[in-house]
Amino acid sequence: MHILIDTHIFISLINEDHRLEKSIISNIEDPKNDKFLSIASLWEIVIKTNIGKLTVTRDLEEMYSVIGDFNISVLNIQKHHLDSYLSLPLIHRDPFDRLIVAQALADKLTSITDDQHIRNYPNLKLLNT
Repeated sequence: MHILIDTHIFISLINEDHRLEKSIISNIEDPKNDKFLSIASLWEIVIKTNIGKLTVTRDLEEMYSVIGDFNISVLNIQKHHLDSYLSLPLIHRDPFDRLIVAQALADKLTSITDDQHIRNYPNLKLLNT
Protein backbone atom coordinates (compact mmCIF):
# COMPACT_ATOMS: atom_id res chain seq x y z
CA MET A 1 0.00 0.00 0.00
CA HIS A 2 1.15 3.57 -0.71
CA ILE A 3 0.25 5.76 2.23
CA LEU A 4 0.43 9.47 3.00
CA ILE A 5 0.74 10.27 6.69
CA ASP A 6 -1.22 13.33 7.78
CA THR A 7 0.50 15.99 9.89
CA HIS A 8 -1.29 15.23 13.16
CA ILE A 9 -0.49 11.52 12.82
CA PHE A 10 3.19 12.35 12.30
CA ILE A 11 3.12 14.69 15.32
CA SER A 12 1.67 11.86 17.42
CA LEU A 13 4.40 9.57 16.08
CA ILE A 14 7.28 11.94 16.91
CA ASN A 15 5.76 12.78 20.30
CA GLU A 16 5.42 9.04 21.00
CA ASP A 17 1.76 9.53 21.80
CA HIS A 18 0.52 6.21 23.17
CA ARG A 19 -3.04 7.04 22.14
CA LEU A 20 -2.09 6.48 18.48
CA GLU A 21 -4.05 3.46 17.27
CA LYS A 22 -2.13 0.22 16.92
CA SER A 23 -3.43 -0.24 13.36
CA ILE A 24 -1.86 3.09 12.38
CA ILE A 25 1.48 2.14 13.95
CA SER A 26 1.34 -1.26 12.24
CA ASN A 27 0.80 0.32 8.83
CA ILE A 28 3.63 2.79 9.38
CA GLU A 29 5.96 0.03 10.59
CA ASP A 30 5.01 -2.41 7.80
CA PRO A 31 8.00 -2.62 5.42
CA LYS A 32 5.65 -3.64 2.58
CA ASN A 33 4.01 -0.21 2.66
CA ASP A 34 5.48 2.76 0.84
CA LYS A 35 5.13 5.63 3.30
CA PHE A 36 5.14 9.33 2.49
CA LEU A 37 5.03 12.56 4.47
CA SER A 38 4.32 15.80 2.68
CA ILE A 39 6.94 18.51 2.94
CA ALA A 40 3.89 20.67 3.74
CA SER A 41 3.54 18.74 7.02
CA LEU A 42 7.11 19.52 8.03
CA TRP A 43 6.64 23.13 6.97
CA GLU A 44 3.47 23.41 9.05
CA ILE A 45 5.16 21.86 12.11
CA VAL A 46 8.14 24.22 11.85
CA ILE A 47 5.95 27.31 11.38
CA LYS A 48 3.58 26.48 14.23
CA THR A 49 6.44 25.51 16.56
CA ASN A 50 8.29 28.72 15.73
CA ILE A 51 5.29 30.94 16.55
CA GLY A 52 4.40 29.00 19.71
CA LYS A 53 1.18 27.36 18.47
CA LEU A 54 2.59 23.83 18.64
CA THR A 55 4.89 21.96 20.98
CA VAL A 56 6.72 18.87 19.80
CA THR A 57 9.17 16.73 21.71
CA ARG A 58 11.77 16.57 18.95
CA ASP A 59 13.71 19.14 16.98
CA LEU A 60 13.86 19.11 13.19
CA GLU A 61 16.97 16.93 13.07
CA GLU A 62 15.27 14.34 15.28
CA MET A 63 12.12 14.51 13.12
CA TYR A 64 14.22 13.58 10.11
CA SER A 65 15.71 10.71 12.13
CA VAL A 66 12.18 9.40 12.79
CA ILE A 67 11.44 9.75 9.07
CA GLY A 68 14.52 7.63 8.34
CA ASP A 69 13.78 5.12 11.10
CA PHE A 70 10.33 4.41 9.65
CA ASN A 71 11.58 4.54 6.04
CA ILE A 72 9.24 7.43 5.19
CA SER A 73 9.84 9.41 2.02
CA VAL A 74 9.32 13.16 2.10
CA LEU A 75 6.94 14.10 -0.70
CA ASN A 76 7.90 17.37 -2.33
CA ILE A 77 5.37 19.64 -4.01
CA GLN A 78 5.10 19.11 -7.77
CA LYS A 79 3.08 20.85 -10.47
CA HIS A 80 0.53 18.02 -10.69
CA HIS A 81 -0.11 18.44 -6.94
CA LEU A 82 -0.87 22.12 -7.51
CA ASP A 83 -3.15 21.25 -10.42
CA SER A 84 -5.00 18.87 -8.09
CA TYR A 85 -5.14 21.57 -5.40
CA LEU A 86 -6.84 23.98 -7.81
CA SER A 87 -9.58 21.47 -8.55
CA LEU A 88 -10.40 20.62 -4.91
CA PRO A 89 -13.83 21.52 -3.56
CA LEU A 90 -13.60 23.96 -0.67
CA ILE A 91 -14.43 21.43 2.05
CA HIS A 92 -11.47 22.45 4.19
CA ARG A 93 -9.88 25.91 4.30
CA ASP A 94 -6.54 24.97 5.87
CA PRO A 95 -3.97 25.35 3.06
CA PHE A 96 -1.61 22.72 4.48
CA ASP A 97 -4.36 20.11 4.74
CA ARG A 98 -5.69 20.99 1.31
CA LEU A 99 -2.22 20.46 -0.18
CA ILE A 100 -1.91 17.10 1.56
CA VAL A 101 -5.30 16.06 0.16
CA ALA A 102 -4.24 17.24 -3.31
CA GLN A 103 -1.04 15.21 -3.10
CA ALA A 104 -2.90 12.10 -1.98
CA LEU A 105 -5.39 12.42 -4.82
CA ALA A 106 -2.82 13.28 -7.48
CA ASP A 107 -0.52 10.41 -6.53
CA LYS A 108 -3.28 7.93 -5.64
CA LEU A 109 -2.05 7.55 -2.07
CA THR A 110 -4.07 6.22 0.85
CA SER A 111 -4.35 8.84 3.59
CA ILE A 112 -3.81 8.10 7.26
CA THR A 113 -5.81 10.77 9.05
CA ASP A 114 -8.36 11.31 11.76
CA ASP A 115 -9.21 14.79 10.48
CA GLN A 116 -12.94 14.73 9.67
CA HIS A 117 -12.63 17.62 7.22
CA ILE A 118 -10.05 15.70 5.22
CA ARG A 119 -12.09 12.51 5.44
CA ASN A 120 -14.99 14.33 3.72
CA TYR A 121 -13.15 14.78 0.42
CA PRO A 122 -14.67 12.67 -2.34
CA ASN A 123 -12.48 10.06 -4.06
CA LEU A 124 -9.84 10.22 -1.31
CA LYS A 125 -8.59 6.75 -0.33
CA LEU A 126 -8.53 6.45 3.44
CA LEU A 127 -6.95 3.94 5.75
CA ASN A 128 -9.71 2.52 7.91
CA THR A 129 -8.67 3.27 11.46
